Order: sequence, then structure tokens, then C-alpha cells
Amino acid sequence: MRNKDFTVVGKYVVITGAGGGIGLSLVQAFLEERAIVIAIARRANMGWQGLDIAYPDTLLHELCDLSDEKAVKKLGDMLNEKYPAIDVLINNACPNNIGTKDAYDISAFETIRKIGLDAPYILCGKIAPLMAERKKGSIINITSINAESAWPNNPAYVTVKSGLKMLTKAIARDFGLNGVRANNVSPGYVHTRMTNQSFTDENAYQERCNRTMLGRWGKPEEIANTCLFLASDASSYITGTDIIVDGGWLAKGL
Repeated sequence: MRNKDFTVVGKYVVITGAGGGIGLSLVQAFLEERAIVIAIARRANMGWQGLDIAYPDTLLHELCDLSDEKAVKKLGDMLNEKYPAIDVLINNACPNNIGTKDAYDISAFETIRKIGLDAPYILCGKIAPLMAERKKGSIINITSINAESAWPNNPAYVTVKSGLKMLTKAIARDFGLNGVRANNVSPGYVHTRMTNQSFTDENAYQERCNRTMLGRWGKPEEIANTCLFLASDASSYITGTDIIVDGGWLAKGL
């Protein structure tokens, strides 16, 4: 095993949903490993927790409302024109409708689908062909253990993440012979702003800990570390697969 394969130095990495939680952790991890990060966020005035100051030359920002199909198509074209050597695309952005009054309301589903599935579909379709021309590239889609098992009162998120899982496999199939790899990273319960309500609820927190083999929640940086591996040449023979990062949640029996 060669240490030089475990590197993302100088790679151009596009990350959606870069504004917080797992997304911000991804941005930080890749910057620390000396990649050039194109962070996609919805707002211009978001806080980068000092990363924009620490990495002024390698943290690049692009604004996009991923729920707007036309804006996403424009983003894909702009990325290809402005950054023609994109090495890694990480589709991370996806809202969740837990707690909505009607879990089966079609408008809630449409919002999650547009950001969590339509946007990755468009960006993969725009960026993968250029990766194929260069005979290299890694696409990483952040799915969820919700793509593997049903979750109560959360049909939109389950449906979208399941669709994203299979989009990844389709991309891997269609572009594999041209050197493009596509994989899913499927987190379990990770402490972020989206899950903070459960994290701060003593009963919910402990119930989720007990569901895992490791007896704890995940950390955003543990998802980022997995993505670093998939973005590096150390994972050069891995494509079309799902890497579950859930502390053993899905595998745990009695």
C-alpha cells in the first residue's frame, strides 16, 4: 500500500450543501488536505468559521439555489467552463421534512426531490461527461441509511435518498469504462443542525445510541474522512457501491 495514493492534494472538488453540518465538515477536511474546494451554497453571507480566511486561495465559492432547475443547469455549465478539470463531485445537499404536519404532502416531497435528487441528476449529467473525456473522476453522493431501510413518517426523504442511491449506480455503469467512479456514502445518525433536536432529547439520543454497535452517534468529520478516501486514488478500484457509515446500525441484530 502506497501512502502517495491517499492524497487529494491539488484536486478540484465540488461540494454542494457546503453551508453547514456534513457539508461544512467536508469543506474543511478537503481544504486541510490541500484540495481546491468549490463550495456551493445558497447564501453569500454565510459564515465559513474562518475557513475563508485560513484558505483564501483554495476555498472558492459559488452561489446556487439547488431547488431551481434552471439555476442548477446554469451552475453545471459554469462549473465546466470555469473549472474544466473537476476531479471530484460531492452531492451532499438535501433537506428533510421530519416534523411536517403531513408527511405525504406532495409539495414537501417536491422540495426535497428538487434539491436531493434532481440537482445531483443534473450536475452528474453535466460533469461526468467531462470527467470521462479526461479519463478520471470521482463522484460521491451522500445518501443515508434511509436508502436501505424505511424510516417512520419520512417518506419523501426515504424516497429521494433511495433514488439517489440508484443514480450513483447508473453513473458508475455508464461512465466506468472512461475512468469515472461513482459511489454512495450512507451516513447513519450524525450530529448536525438537522439532527440537533434528537441529539438534545435525552431519550431520543440514547435510543439512537443503542441502535448502533458502537453505542454512539457519528460525527460529521467521520463522513468527511470516508469521502476523502473515495476521492483519492487509494479507492481506484471502488465504484458503484455503498459505503455505510452508521456505527453498525444496519448490521446490528439483538
